[in-house]
Amino acid sequence: MKRLIYLLIFMPLALMAQDQVLVSGTVVGDKDGMPVVGASVYVSSSMIGNQTDEKGILQGAMLGTTTDFDGNFELRVDPNIKSLVISYMGFESKTIQLGNNTQNLKINLKESSENLDEVIITGYQKIEKRKATSSYAKIDVSEIEQAGVATVDQMLTGQLPGVMVQPTTGAPGAPSKISIRGIATLNGSSDPLWVLDGIPLQGDDIPEDFRDKDNIDNLQSSPIAGLNPGDIESITVLKDASATSIYGARAANGVIVITSKKGKKGAMRINTNANVFVTQRPDFSKLNLMDSSQKVDFELYLAGRSDLTYQHNRGAVARILNNYNQYDIFQDNGFDAISSAAQNAINELRNVNTNWGKELYQMAVNQQYTLSISGGSENNDYYFSAGLFDEQGTTIGTGQKRFNITLKDNFSITDKLKVGVALFGSQNRTSSYITGADAYTNPAYYARHANPYLQLTDANGNYVYDPDLVERSDLNLNYNVLEERRNTDHEYKANSLKSIFNIDYDFNDDLKFSTQLGLQLDFNSTEKFSDRNSYYTRKYRQRSQYSVTGGYDYFMPEGGIIQNWNADVFQYNWKTTANYNTIFNKRHELDLMLGTEFRQNKNTEIHTKGFGFNSNTLTTIPITNELALENSLFDTYKKTYNENVFASFYGTASYTLDRKYTVFGSLRYDGSNLFGVNPKYRYLPIWSFAGSWNLDKEDFMANIPAIDVFKLRASYGVQGNIDKSTSPFVVGIYDNVSILPGTNEEVIRATNAPNPNLRWEKTTSSNIGFDMSLFNNRVFLTGDYYSRKSTDLIGLRSIPLENGYNFISTNWATVSNKGYELSINTTNINTPNFRWTSGLNISHNKSVVEDIEIPENNLKPSLKGYSVNAIFALKTAGLDSNGLPLFWQNGRKVTAVEFYNLEEGVDGSQLSREDHRNLYTYAGDGMPKFTGGFRNTFAYKQFDLRVLTNFNIKQTVRAEPTYNPTQAQPGSNYNTDILKAGTGKYPALIGANSPGFNTNLLYSWYNTYDAGNTYRDLDIWLKDISYIRISSIRLSYALPKKQLERLRISGLNFNLEARNMFVIGTDYDGYFDPETYGSLYAQPIPKIISAGFNLSL
Repeated sequence: MKRLIYLLIFMPLALMAQDQVLVSGTVVGDKDGMPVVGASVYVSSSMIGNQTDEKGILQGAMLGTTTDFDGNFELRVDPNIKSLVISYMGFESKTIQLGNNTQNLKINLKESSENLDEVIITGYQKIEKRKATSSYAKIDVSEIEQAGVATVDQMLTGQLPGVMVQPTTGAPGAPSKISIRGIATLNGSSDPLWVLDGIPLQGDDIPEDFRDKDNIDNLQSSPIAGLNPGDIESITVLKDASATSIYGARAANGVIVITSKKGKKGAMRINTNANVFVTQRPDFSKLNLMDSSQKVDFELYLAGRSDLTYQHNRGAVARILNNYNQYDIFQDNGFDAISSAAQNAINELRNVNTNWGKELYQMAVNQQYTLSISGGSENNDYYFSAGLFDEQGTTIGTGQKRFNITLKDNFSITDKLKVGVALFGSQNRTSSYITGADAYTNPAYYARHANPYLQLTDANGNYVYDPDLVERSDLNLNYNVLEERRNTDHEYKANSLKSIFNIDYDFNDDLKFSTQLGLQLDFNSTEKFSDRNSYYTRKYRQRSQYSVTGGYDYFMPEGGIIQNWNADVFQYNWKTTANYNTIFNKRHELDLMLGTEFRQNKNTEIHTKGFGFNSNTLTTIPITNELALENSLFDTYKKTYNENVFASFYGTASYTLDRKYTVFGSLRYDGSNLFGVNPKYRYLPIWSFAGSWNLDKEDFMANIPAIDVFKLRASYGVQGNIDKSTSPFVVGIYDNVSILPGTNEEVIRATNAPNPNLRWEKTTSSNIGFDMSLFNNRVFLTGDYYSRKSTDLIGLRSIPLENGYNFISTNWATVSNKGYELSINTTNINTPNFRWTSGLNISHNKSVVEDIEIPENNLKPSLKGYSVNAIFALKTAGLDSNGLPLFWQNGRKVTAVEFYNLEEGVDGSQLSREDHRNLYTYAGDGMPKFTGGFRNTFAYKQFDLRVLTNFNIKQTVRAEPTYNPTQAQPGSNYNTDILKAGTGKYPALIGANSPGFNTNLLYSWYNTYDAGNTYRDLDIWLKDISYIRISSIRLSYALPKKQLERLRISGLNFNLEARNMFVIGTDYDGYFDPETYGSLYAQPIPKIISAGFNLSL
């Protein structure tokens, strides 16, 4: 039966090919003899002659193919074809003559005389690598592709020098926070500019405080959220001023250029990539929470101390003691004195250990598919792909499903005129949970605090409510996390279309004209629904309580809540360039470019909120009580509209002498309506100049055979940035306030002082670097040292009060960044059967805030003289005999009362704001001292093994305190740190009447008056994190060519991969991952096991 099927499928192909000649062979590199994968093998159009048959069908126009994973190819050609062309990037093209023997040919491609002939795509230009004067890093996605990765930013972790990639959370679809060479702004966005095939992308900036409970649940949109990693060919990161200044005022944070895949000359090629990946349930034991037995003992300890009265009636132990009227007896005489019934009821709690990790987290089976069709002729190339990414999160009820369609087509209408179009469409749907009522509606947070003996359902399957979340007796605020998930829904939808249109016209070999129009349309919608019985709705209604005669009432109607956010984004980017490239006298190379760019983006967001929602009739009930006007929580409609317009004019010039010396310069003027009040600041000149010296071309290097390539580079220039959070105008907010008792007035509240002189933020950048290739291109080294100084940063500055404001936003703050980067790529072993290659990169950056001013009423120190991410702490000196913290002050140990200047009969601290700031000591940098990664690839016959690692060295991180010594409540679970209270570094639990000198003052401070949250700032909650993560281990197997030939399959590759399985380094007890250390709300980064295949036809 199989043979019959094969016969039916392939007989037409055999009949078509019976009059043609079969040409087969293997393409290898001439130096190492290794197969060249993906090399183009085709018939020149001059040989075909563009002849048509009697039906008008072009004959031979599609005569071409590409080599498979083993460098093999097969091609059937007309007997009149006498030669083939073989080409591949990095090698010299070769034309072979066809004789009588046309099969099993071995074709050696000669590597380019210099690897520098590779082309660097900057988004504006294609620059030969030998002429490059800039600092950049490039990587092919095929080298770092990973299964189960939704967006390409997650693949970049640790793979490029100078690029720090930090996961925000493990939620499906969540973007990563990326910084390139540090942070060059204080209030503006620090995100890099993403560019897709020459078009800058518009998207939401990731907030700096992305770990905040309100921010972390809304990290869904980013400029690349809709792109399928399978459609991406390579990533190029532009870092210094000479590379990024051409992008103008958007590029101070670096530029990431995405080059998407396109069709190649040759026959149609069909590629299918399929993966099934399993996300593992996180290891809940890493949180170090008390189990039931420990928790019961802890509650007994709290109940036995009469001085600890904070919420002392909470917790199952206290309820049992009260139900049996044994509470006082227990406090006076201990556990043995209470009744056996009470003892049995308490001990029964020890036998119930709810596995919150199992109840709230899951193992999930997910899938990922990409189908692509590509090919081309002499005058046309095309690429089409469709993709599906479907992932269920490790947190139950979360997930993401995305569909992608990509279409690219390029035409050579004439020898001079070329046109192209590219469409990138995506539909993304993300499901999550509703937060906002309080932190407990976040599953990650609730799992940390839910009691281990609390059951979710009883023996009959009925929900069991958490009795320790009840706050008011007038409203039923019973909470069960499973019931809450059933009664709420949170869905985010994103539909995106990015289209790019290109026209290129070559006047001659030297002068070329191109214009490109990019359009981006994003339609995003979020819907949050909470049923009338949900905790979220009941808690929301609680906030509408007001007093009436004889009691109180609620102005929010009964029923559910429906909320909708609809955001529409439109952007067009139109740029036109003219390029002049010429060589004269065989020594002088001149490259000139002039261009203009016009860009506009519009963002409209509408937020509606309906109360009293009936899911059957789909109706809401309006709120008529005027009290709702005083509370923004009950606003039912809000519309935001932003429109920004930019005009830019730019040019570059490059001159190369004798292929050795290159000088480069660029100039760009950017104008924007953001700073259009004072004409003096409407346009920002951004410029750069750079040079390079190819030492390997010098005669004095001829006798050093070990060095193949040696280039020195240097650059200097100005970059720009925009702080979108500010405005030169007065910005007002409509408000309703009570000016006199019993009256409300509608007012417009000014949020900022006007400043018509606001202007762009500027960054001057200098860079020196080198590129080397050694030992017949077996070792590649790249190193850079840079210095960046950002001036005119927008910050607050005090002004005389007669202006009506304390502070004004103005350009005056300064931040500097200095650092170095090194990358090494080596071919360690290279034999016909075994190949081992490695890549190592390491980066260091240090930032310093040189000028800044803080408000006089600030409680925390100024960053001046410290890093942008500086962490300050209160330096403790152990504990006193009562377990209370001691502090270092002027070289001596002092009590907390003296340290905070607490006095009897006076509320709070008597310290001035300046004295309060002086309590702090610099503790470390919130950014790692060193970042980088290590990549190893082993190839043995048909097997390939790739191991990717990334590392962070010496990063100071502040964790949330595991307990408050004045607020230890028996109704909440804790990290086991609380069992050590009063020993080591952990402060003792205290109440207002606890023993010890002036303990009541410290109790009042930490319980009530600690406005600056100094307890969180104790150095005992800091940790220096250093770790190495094995981010990917991937094993693949390619079926031998002989087994695929009869099926006409070009390649079939199977792979197994394990991601995020191991972390080596500093312990991160109390958290799932070192990357999310310190965040109580982040979902864990999943461990993933995947299996898949890649089929090419």
